[in-house]
Amino acid sequence: FIRVDWDTYGRGDLAQSLHIPRRSTLVLLRGDAELGRIDAGTRRRDIRALMDLGLG
Repeated sequence: FIRVDWDTYGRGDLAQSLHIPRRSTLVLLRGDAELGRIDAGTRRRDIRALMDLGLG
């Protein structure tokens, strides 16, 4: 896991290159490939599904 502080890096290169629109965004990457993302989602089942995708 890499946690990026939006207040510090929200306008940085990483956030810009991944097109992260807001602070409440989870992005799942494997290497340079994006496997999935959740924007402003808080449902446990959605977050679990994203994490399971990364572990599968």
